Amino acid sequence: MTIVSTSPSDRRRPVVTAIVAAGLVVALAGCARQVQSYETTGAVPDDYRLNHPIAIEEQVETLDIPVGLYTGRLTGAARSNVVFFAQKFRSSGSRLIAVVAPSGSANQDVAAGIAVEIEDVLAQTGIAPEAIDYRVYRAAADERNAPVRIAFSRVAGHTAPCGPWPDQATVNGQNRNYANFGCATQQNLAAMVDNPLDLLYPRGLTPADAARRADVLEKYRRGAAFSADLSREEGGNVAQGVGQ
Repeated sequence: MTIVSTSPSDRRRPVVTAIVAAGLVVALAGCARQVQSYETTGAVPDDYRLNHPIAIEEQVETLDIPVGLYTGRLTGAARSNVVFFAQKFRSSGSRLIAVVAPSGSANQDVAAGIAVEIEDVLAQTGIAPEAIDYRVYRAAADERNAPVRIAFSRVAGHTAPCGPWPDQATVNGQNRNYANFGCATQQNLAAMVDNPLDLLYPRGLTPADAARRADVLEKYRRGAAFSADLSREEGGNVAQGVGQ
């Protein structure tokens, strides 16, 4: 019978190896959890341009001119509004603008006369007569202040309405932007942009000013000032002798 004796250090070696292996497993698991948490947080869309996108589509622009039962003619303030609306129409590139008068209301006769005046104002702003379309809409018989509506369609940008507020900026454990962050900015940008297509595609560059470029290069070769600031040009002050 063979007896094999083991020393205490030999008996502890498997236990130490198991502890080290377990520690490595726990460490790797911690790294895996950290990487997974980072990837999940980074994958959440938190860009206000994605949360509140600006849509480019055709919309109808309208202007209502109130007409009372005893309105004599188009007022000066209303005429100014029509002129401004006509400018918007001309810059929009639309081909047709409609003047829509009420029919069947108590003020339909007065409104028809106001509609004719509106057509005259539109023509005076440079809109061709064939681009002005006269129409009517059905109004209630007891309506005494049915307006005359001016309308045209154009391509415009808009966003979804801001709100409601599903969260609060002060209560956010993930340190992310609140739901309505950037919504008002996007709406203002969509309302102010002159050409909504600029939000999608860049405009082409205009040709360079060859004469101005040659003048600047010539001054550069001579070592002369070529700044647009006239006060830095040779000859001292811009307005010599003023007040003397």
